[in-house]
Amino acid sequence: LTYKAGWYDKEVVLADKYYPSTQRCSDCGHIKTGDEKIGLDGDQKHKTKHNEYICYECGAIMDRDENAVANLLALLN
Repeated sequence: LTYKAGWYDKEVVLADKYYPSTQRCSDCGHIKTGDEKIGLDGDQKHKTKHNEYICYECGAIMDRDENAVANLLALLN
């Protein structure tokens, strides 16, 4: 991917494998830990679906993938 990005004068930015893109709220920055974490089967403690992100700190509700993308885009700034 890196060499192909060079063909188009683009840069590849890699997130650390432990970066919590799906667990961090892109609105307030709160990071879910322990039994609050969202897995492929959702959040068992709060009975949320796997494709929704609900922040237990600020109350933001959004699509889990859109939240993760916003967190990864924040790495560029």
